[in-house]
Amino acid sequence: MTEDTGLMRPILERKEAGEMMSALRKAFGPSRGETLTLEQELERLTEERLKLVLNIAQWVKMASGWDNTTPYHVLVERMYGKMDMTTKRLVAAILQDADPREEAETPAPDKRLAAQKAVYEQMSFDFDEAKAEVQAFKDAQGEAETPEATMDGFMRKMAMSESSGDPNAEITLDDGRTFTGLYQFGDARLSDYRKATGAKFTTAEFKEDEALQQKVAEWHFADIEDAIDALGSEADGYDRDGLKAVAHIGGTGGMKKYVRTKGEYNPSDALGTSLSEYYNKFSA
Repeated sequence: MTEDTGLMRPILERKEAGEMMSALRKAFGPSRGETLTLEQELERLTEERLKLVLNIAQWVKMASGWDNTTPYHVLVERMYGKMDMTTKRLVAAILQDADPREEAETPAPDKRLAAQKAVYEQMSFDFDEAKAEVQAFKDAQGEAETPEATMDGFMRKMAMSESSGDPNAEITLDDGRTFTGLYQFGDARLSDYRKATGAKFTTAEFKEDEALQQKVAEWHFADIEDAIDALGSEADGYDRDGLKAVAHIGGTGGMKKYVRTKGEYNPSDALGTSLSEYYNKFSA
């Protein structure tokens, strides 16, 4: 933060003409307790900050489709626990205003602690600065930019289904296999990608790089698209997104068997989800 911005700016601007004490009293005097509406708070945000808030709200709303009873503020905390308090509050407020949910009774908040945090956030995160500072904030919070242009509706839905939109999600099955990231790729599929593209990275590096996760996902679903095309007329009458979902959990070979047996080949994955369940879930 530069020396002429933030809390001290109005004081520095009034050093002349005997206005110093007046400015100090205004800055540090009793709080007027101004209460803003949600609309007023959003109007005061910069374009970049508003974009960030709405982007997070979109992810949380998608997650809420699979959990329609949990209060929004709880979902926000689960998904973005490291995000600052003000952003989390605004996201929950937007969703609650648009599609109200019954909130469980909670103890009254510690107003003093809340005020301390608010002051800290105001001084630590100045979103009225350049776009670079906004990105730096996201990076610090583990909220790296997602390549929005390449993440279509199907892929958004798949990411929410597989990981609740958490690029750091990871699960290890009883047989020792580990699945990682937004789309829960296992080591075998990551190995396929490395062989096909010549890329070199470890699973740990993959987990930390959301852009890489998206690149692998684009390759993965393009490969599935080719497999569907290869079925020719056999795939007629099937929903394409549904078949992509089947191939995602059952492999392209499993997807072909599913089509050729007209759904009679219908195994479940290690978590108990059958091919037909995923087909129905993702079909238009």
